[in-house]
Amino acid sequence: MTTLITGAGGFIGLNVAEQLLAEGERVVALSLGPLHPEALRVFRTLPGRLSVEIGDICDPAFLRSVLARHAIRRVLHTAAITAGPDADPSRATRVIDVNVAGTNALLLGALGAGVERFVLTSSGAVYGDAPFGAEPVTEETPPRPASLYAITKLAAERMAVQVRDARGLDVLRTRLTAIYGPWEHDTGLRDTLSPPLQIAAAALRGEAVTIADGGSRDWTPGPEIARALVTLLRAERPAHDLYNLGCGRTWHPELLCRALAERFPGWSWRRGGPGEAPSVAYNDALDRPRLSPPSPARFEAEFGPVFRPPPEGAAAYAAWAAEHPALLAPRS
Repeated sequence: MTTLITGAGGFIGLNVAEQLLAEGERVVALSLGPLHPEALRVFRTLPGRLSVEIGDICDPAFLRSVLARHAIRRVLHTAAITAGPDADPSRATRVIDVNVAGTNALLLGALGAGVERFVLTSSGAVYGDAPFGAEPVTEETPPRPASLYAITKLAAERMAVQVRDARGLDVLRTRLTAIYGPWEHDTGLRDTLSPPLQIAAAALRGEAVTIADGGSRDWTPGPEIARALVTLLRAERPAHDLYNLGCGRTWHPELLCRALAERFPGWSWRRGGPGEAPSVAYNDALDRPRLSPPSPARFEAEFGPVFRPPPEGAAAYAAWAAEHPALLAPRS
């Protein structure tokens, strides 16, 4: 069975592609531009078969052609523009085109091609301020998107539900949390790269960093998110159509700094004091702690544990970064 991954040049798509290829499956990677050379080098060593299609998710004719030529039966849709809270309003049209119209084009193409499972990656951003409150954030928490990105992700979800209910397409929705780790690199489609990537890149350069006193998040390694997504692609009779995916607990980036310092002796870092400006860019309001990160309890109750304790993920990423320095270089 062949799986189409959209947004395959991004690090979620690359993590899923790596896992499927390692298990001998056929993968079609759809991307707006070429995949990173390091990813292609690694993927060539795996037993599965990879095909790369370069094109725009907003081109319905292109999507229909890809779906037909490769006899696609499963789709993982990760293609999106992750616009930050300070995104230039002039970019709104393109963000809406990709995140909303592109999703609609793919849903209709998948329906016409006889796709058997469509997994949509949405975002915990649709919960708005709920993670800052005391109440647990579950799939039953009402969405209250407060940014352009969150609004477009919720719109994409609603279109997926409409196509499922009206036309019968087998669609599962996932809401992803703050992801970091292997294969993350600058694709030009995210306004701010994750603090863990920025910290790891600085460690590779031997450049000292100051991290914020705040900034704890439910950072979750990309390979663990990928394992959950692969599970949903294959699940025969899932009990639900919506799953939060993330580690469900917050931790401070100093945990990663300690792991990187063990890999790169002599590299220095420090945690700044309250109000001190960090050398790392954040997308968050650092003075607002996240008390209730979205819970993965529904997924893990049905499919078993996937998300490891944060120290294990941080140590694994430090080791991976040391082995793949090309991925952490600035985009040229």
